[in-house]
Amino acid sequence: MNELLLRAKSLVDDEPDEALRICNDILNEEFDSQEGQMALFMTGYIFMQAERYGLAYQVYQRCAQLRPGLSEIWSNMGMCLEEKDKRKALKFFNKAIGLNKSNVRAHANKGLIQLQTANPAGCIDSCNIALDKDPELRSAVHNRGLARLMLRDWDGWEDYYDTLGVKHRERRDYGKPEWSGEEGTVLVYGEQGVGDEIMFASCLSDILRTNKVVFDCDSRLEGLFKRTFDCEVYGDRFKMESRAADQEFDYQCAIGQLPYFYRRSEESFPGTPYLNPDSERCIQWRALFDTFPGRKIGIAWRGGLKNTGKKERSLELSDMEPIFDDQNTFVSLEYKEVHPEDLGKYGVKSYPRATAKGGDIDDLAALINELDIVVTACTTVVYIAGALGKECHVLVPGHPGYRYHLEGQFPWYNSVRLHRKKGSWKNLVKQVKGVIDENYDRVRSRRDGSVPCFVQLDSQAS
Repeated sequence: MNELLLRAKSLVDDEPDEALRICNDILNEEFDSQEGQMALFMTGYIFMQAERYGLAYQVYQRCAQLRPGLSEIWSNMGMCLEEKDKRKALKFFNKAIGLNKSNVRAHANKGLIQLQTANPAGCIDSCNIALDKDPELRSAVHNRGLARLMLRDWDGWEDYYDTLGVKHRERRDYGKPEWSGEEGTVLVYGEQGVGDEIMFASCLSDILRTNKVVFDCDSRLEGLFKRTFDCEVYGDRFKMESRAADQEFDYQCAIGQLPYFYRRSEESFPGTPYLNPDSERCIQWRALFDTFPGRKIGIAWRGGLKNTGKKERSLELSDMEPIFDDQNTFVSLEYKEVHPEDLGKYGVKSYPRATAKGGDIDDLAALINELDIVVTACTTVVYIAGALGKECHVLVPGHPGYRYHLEGQFPWYNSVRLHRKKGSWKNLVKQVKGVIDENYDRVRSRRDGSVPCFVQLDSQAS
């Protein structure tokens, strides 16, 4: 590898623009040489790291024409297609492995696609192959842990615990040792999205039995969590300077590490409500909702981002059509922009002050608390409703995330009911409508604080 290529390689992660400029200079001089091919491959990698997957894929296609026997090219092409075409991505990973059985990243990436296509057993096998060859490959450990959890193997928290900092799991440094069960004061900090922070916060009551806690959370959750948990709460998670870091504490712990200690069996999930909504905001929403007819049903039909399964998890508003009627009131819980004319077509009410992206979750929690029922895609609304003990029906895709498992109900919340998609979304919504109506006479008044008693334990649409 010549000096320029070595310099470009050293800059790929920290100075990608400069690395790309060097690769371009090489390609201008070396159209067909080995150096030119290596510069082309590096260009594809830079595009891929910048999430310009379409450009990267086109570059790798040319690389595959020039070097069809190079395993890494096919593996990287599969990575480009992870969200776009999982079936084709799997085909490319298999080709990469066929060319080089020692390509550990191809095995790990194959495992990820298997996880994302509801084949956790296959994922575990692929990750174990990768780890036999490279025991330090943390992405394989992470994927294997998620696959074990998908199968309700709660020892999967061991792999999850060992991979803090991998993928979307943020690791922060507050200058203290990582907590591993010792007595003392623990600074617990949020990680990943708001939904995960709410879900994992159910473990705070467990750690508070033996330890003092300082909690550094998302600013949108500060008011809600201060009211709920008997500990110091600061909403500075994303700030350069955190008030939590100025407090006295002995250890630090990401909130996603807590299930390793407290959720190691089905029986260890309490499933009971734990969030305390703002009573004054609840009164305001109740006063408004009392002016509307029938049951107040909250709906959310989109979930995820482009890189977190948005395509798989999201419905169109038109797919929700079977649930609408003239007897009840429907309230949008969507935090993404919705055109008023679309909502008006189905008579759906919307209150952006509570639902708009980046808003105070305290207001959204109070709104949801005053609804009778929630019907939602796999999104943050699930965790808020469940943590409030609100009857919540979740529209689960055919290829669910690990949190929703392959079968059974949602262990974190007794009030949440999973409905698994086997055919069209519209058919699933129609079936959920039937379950809601069947349960109507069995659900007690929303004011007695009871958890809904569902007629059936499973629901699948065909």
